[in-house]
Amino acid sequence: MVAEFYPGWLDHWAEPFPKVSTESVVKQTRKYLDGGVSFNYYMVHGGTNFGFTAGANYNSATNILPDMTSYDYDAPISEAGWATEKYNAIRELLIKRVSYKVPPVPARIPVVKLEPIQLNKTADVFQMLGKMKPVENETPLTFEALNQGQGYVLYRRHFNQPISGLMKVSGLADYALVYINGKKLGELNRVIDRDSIEVDVPFNGVLDILVENMGRINYGARITKNHKGITGPVTIDGNEITSGWQMYQLPMMTVPDVDTLPRGYNSGLPVLYSGTFEVAAPGDTFLDMEHWGKGIVFVNGINLGRYWRVGPQQTLYLPGCFLKKGKNEIVIFEQQNDEKKTQVTTVTTPVLEKLVKE
Repeated sequence: MVAEFYPGWLDHWAEPFPKVSTESVVKQTRKYLDGGVSFNYYMVHGGTNFGFTAGANYNSATNILPDMTSYDYDAPISEAGWATEKYNAIRELLIKRVSYKVPPVPARIPVVKLEPIQLNKTADVFQMLGKMKPVENETPLTFEALNQGQGYVLYRRHFNQPISGLMKVSGLADYALVYINGKKLGELNRVIDRDSIEVDVPFNGVLDILVENMGRINYGARITKNHKGITGPVTIDGNEITSGWQMYQLPMMTVPDVDTLPRGYNSGLPVLYSGTFEVAAPGDTFLDMEHWGKGIVFVNGINLGRYWRVGPQQTLYLPGCFLKKGKNEIVIFEQQNDEKKTQVTTVTTPVLEKLVKE
């Protein structure tokens, strides 16, 4: 019994999309059939890691390999439920070995291309902090210590005296943007093992570190080493920074109510975009996020998952069942915010193999 016969493979951010050829899958399937072997395709149908459900693997004691939002898997049936060349080849092989009539392949679910979705309001995410009470501690607390499973935490530290040098965030899990006095300085990224950055904090300066949980390790020996956030000491020029840490929790488990926030936009700071759009006849579509930075998208309150310009995934699957005839709502949390956006567009074919080297 072959419990997991892989006709494809899962994909990680910042890595090439792995492919398994149709020929090899058909050849191996025929071998199992000829040998009387029972087997199970994993996966026969691709899927989607909606919201924050994507997990992660790892390749060292520090690195992480976060799974993409799409779990298309190069499977015989695609993420959107389409029969692929691989599916048709397997079907042709199997249909010759049964005595009953095999029904036709179902037609694709309708796919639509929407008019460009206008984003008519922006809100500076840092403005949300004024309505929040931070957790204070001598040292940074992990997500688990804050009783938070997913999303983001902003770590803030006020400095009475200037300090400069190499800042090292030990045990960063997993991705962070660093700000000084409300200006973006750069990023830290566990995927490429980057946990340090040069900082120059002035007198009465404010250091902010916005940390994102990119998915928990779900397989292997390190499955128990899964704390998120800042899991070790923060040092600047070799000196541990203790006392006075504030943690603002942004789990993003529900869509932020942008209408309750004042309008605001600051280049380089995390931003919320919102807008409404009309749909005449709902159908499946794909949001084109290729020219965005990094973040998540909510449509009608549903978190479609993470996008990241490094690829190889450049689109987000938006099932037609998530849309309504008439007015629909979209909210985008854009972390990097290097360029102001005014709209988001859709395409009718997913882009899952476009890797961008940064």
